[in-house]
Amino acid sequence: MTYSIAPGGLAAVLAHPDDESFSCAGALALANEEGKTTRLLVATRGEAGTPDGEPDPAFSGVREAELIGAAKAIGLDEVSMLEGYPDGGVADEPFSRLVDEITAWLADRRPQAVITFGPHGVTGHPDHVVVGSATRWAVEKLSESGIAPNAVYVIVPTFNPGGALYDLSGEEQAATHRIDITALADRKLAALEVHASQADTAEPIAALRAAMESGEPIFEAYHRVRPLVPNPHPVFDTTLL
Repeated sequence: MTYSIAPGGLAAVLAHPDDESFSCAGALALANEEGKTTRLLVATRGEAGTPDGEPDPAFSGVREAELIGAAKAIGLDEVSMLEGYPDGGVADEPFSRLVDEITAWLADRRPQAVITFGPHGVTGHPDHVVVGSATRWAVEKLSESGIAPNAVYVIVPTFNPGGALYDLSGEEQAATHRIDITALADRKLAALEVHASQADTAEPIAALRAAMESGEPIFEAYHRVRPLVPNPHPVFDTTLL
């Protein structure tokens, strides 16, 4: 699923097909619109996203096809999927292997900035938590060679149009960057709609549609965790790159 090998730009490292559409589709679409390379690495194939929640290896083909469609809607240049990490069981696999594979992926592509999950993974999903942690370890490993991304951001759901509430970590409830995605919200909506096998997209799709129809600004939020943003930080930054 590779469409470009140009280095730099903005990358996201997430756990499942559809994580990108729920979280950072707007920021990725903006980077694409600005001519920056955009990439996504997904740790699992989403085989546990079946209607009954029971993992089905055959269902991963559906999830992969949806991911490709969402990537096209967003404007991603490259999508990669790791092998050997079960949906819902990433934490059961060797953490060092996950760190090494993410490190290798980032080292090959040299993005300027990386988006991933914070300590609570937004929803508390164990796959989100471990992928976010492994990504940050990978960046630290790359720093030893002087090739780490310039910035690492964790997803903050504070400005989600639906207003969903979660038990957030300190980082996830303290956005440093608020990105106006209003002009490209249609790409995020289209990406969410591609994940038709997932019933939990219905509510965010309806909320995003309503927000677009209202004419109010639509935002995504992030907390820059590397390098740390010093406190106090009373004004949001408005761009990731």
